[in-house]
Amino acid sequence: MAGAPSGKTYMGWWGHLGNFKQRGITSYAVSPYRQKPFGGVVEAVFTNFTRRVRTQFLYFAIPGLLYYTWWTNNVKYNDWLYTKDGREELARINGE
Repeated sequence: MAGAPSGKTYMGWWGHLGNFKQRGITSYAVSPYRQKPFGGVVEAVFTNFTRRVRTQFLYFAIPGLLYYTWWTNNVKYNDWLYTKDGREELARINGE
């Protein structure tokens, strides 16, 4: 073993620490011929997407509705300011 650490006791090298062999570790595997890598992807995408949109709906619907009403009211007010009555009101407010 080239480059092994030196000292009073040798514990092993990178993953072979000289301890007892481990017992009781069970690993399971599925044959690659039995796996379906994309099995159920379309259904999962559809259901997860609808679930996430349904749970997050109020977080973007309420601010969106508030912004839309604010925007339309300001557009109407701006259009009104360019009418004869709007210009007279603006002149009255500004003290002209």
